[in-house]
Amino acid sequence: MRIVWTQPALAVVYLATCVVAAPPAAAWANAVQEPSPAIVTQTPSVVSTAPRSLLADVTFDVPDAAQSEAKGPSVLQPRRRHVGRGMLEMGAFLTYSATNYWRKYASFIEDWQFKLNWRDQRRKFFTSEGLRLDSNNFRLNWTHGAAGALYYSFGRTNGVGTLGSFLFSASGSLLWEYGAEWREISSINDHIYTAIGGVAIGESLFQIGNYFRNRSGASNRLAMVATNPLVALNDLLDGKNRPPRAPIDTWHDFRLSAGVVRGAVLPDRATLSQGVLVLDLQLVTLPEYGKNGIGSGRARSTMDSAFHLDARAIGGQIEEFHISTRATLFGRWWKNVQRDAHGLPHGHDLWVGAQVAWDVLQKRPIVSYDGHDLGMKDQWFVRERPTQYTDKVSSVHFPGPTVSLTTYTGRLRTRLDLGAALNFSTVNSLPFNLYSATHDTWGVKTTLQNWGYYYALGTTLTGRAEAEMGVWRATAGVDYRRFGSIQGLDRFQDHVTDDSRLRDSRFESSASLTVRIPRSTVFSCVRVEHVDRRGWFHATAAHAHETRVSYEIGVRF
Repeated sequence: MRIVWTQPALAVVYLATCVVAAPPAAAWANAVQEPSPAIVTQTPSVVSTAPRSLLADVTFDVPDAAQSEAKGPSVLQPRRRHVGRGMLEMGAFLTYSATNYWRKYASFIEDWQFKLNWRDQRRKFFTSEGLRLDSNNFRLNWTHGAAGALYYSFGRTNGVGTLGSFLFSASGSLLWEYGAEWREISSINDHIYTAIGGVAIGESLFQIGNYFRNRSGASNRLAMVATNPLVALNDLLDGKNRPPRAPIDTWHDFRLSAGVVRGAVLPDRATLSQGVLVLDLQLVTLPEYGKNGIGSGRARSTMDSAFHLDARAIGGQIEEFHISTRATLFGRWWKNVQRDAHGLPHGHDLWVGAQVAWDVLQKRPIVSYDGHDLGMKDQWFVRERPTQYTDKVSSVHFPGPTVSLTTYTGRLRTRLDLGAALNFSTVNSLPFNLYSATHDTWGVKTTLQNWGYYYALGTTLTGRAEAEMGVWRATAGVDYRRFGSIQGLDRFQDHVTDDSRLRDSRFESSASLTVRIPRSTVFSCVRVEHVDRRGWFHATAAHAHETRVSYEIGVRF
């Protein structure tokens, strides 16, 4: 019992340390605080129509009190920094999580590899034995991104900038992996999903939640709580000192739609009708985007954010779901937008920045052993031959270059987004089912044998084009990824007898046409999607493809 309560005690010590460290931590936060895009204004030269040669290189800055009063309620006041409060909130959450973890410790006995003595803890902290890729199922891995987003939000919603909030998510991961789970290896995959995935999810939801926060009405309050409840919590804790709600003229495109999709539930299977629900939230927080002006500058805070969710179901049972987030954290921008005699815009907005992203896609398992079992007893489990794993992938996309160009030609508005990144992924091995039909799979990577996926490094290339004129809107997009397995870092590497390399690729393309009912926010949409999957393991190669067509009715808000 004394050992069971070791981690809660550690968390209490951490809480006490937060209280003591709050003053110096506040000084540290001042150094890393970034101006929030919601409190950013541009200098008059940016929206000037003077010749480009007269414009200085413009940067964003936070307005002082005098400027804020002069500009009126359209400028949002920054939230005061409460670094100590953010640490206390994270400490309380870690305490709860650790208590819950130890209460259910019997479910994780397979993970226990280190005892509470110097010999074992030295191996964990100071040798490669303690830092490995874990052998947990797919769901337990990608959900660490959600935990990281929560850690990140403890800082971000308390007035800390993106860099400081990243330190919240990274330190939260370290505390959990080396404190709460002192019996287990420190999982490389958990650190990456929590620290980097936490930024990708947390920053996009912070920006979207902040958007709803600054709008009036009960529906916006509910949307704020749904997208980022910590914004609402810290507003409550701030009381009368909370920043006023002042809507900022920010470009956004929020859409919710539902309909029917025709396509195969599994690759190369019969075509079926499925219900589909799509939520797409896009937000540009670069000031003056789409407005008149000529200028250029550096953006030191988030310029662009997005959240996407779609789910397909048959008879109330989800057959496939996909969630993705992205945030362009900083970059450089150029604009040249002017109005003609009819008041129509002509010109362009352009930015180049660093974008971080995260996503997960999973098809419904068709066998019980594909992810439902925790499997905390053995290193490998006996599986049927051939196995029947369904497709799944989750990726953390490290900060990579992105380019966005928006052009205006009267009533026609177009936007092109291009991006590239390195990714860390957990990806289903497409050829493994086929390979297992004729080969003994005992001794392969533990996650491959037990859950059908493996850890991989790879590259991501994305492109998206959009054209809008009046009530019509057309989009097209591509997403191409290559995956190569990570070798030599399995939790039970000493027992792996077949550590052969695996490779997979995934190419997704889509196109849609939307028409909106004039003078309303209601629209209808037809969408076509195609997925091409390929994979290689030993001499076994596999290829699968899916094509789906959906018809949706939705609302823009």
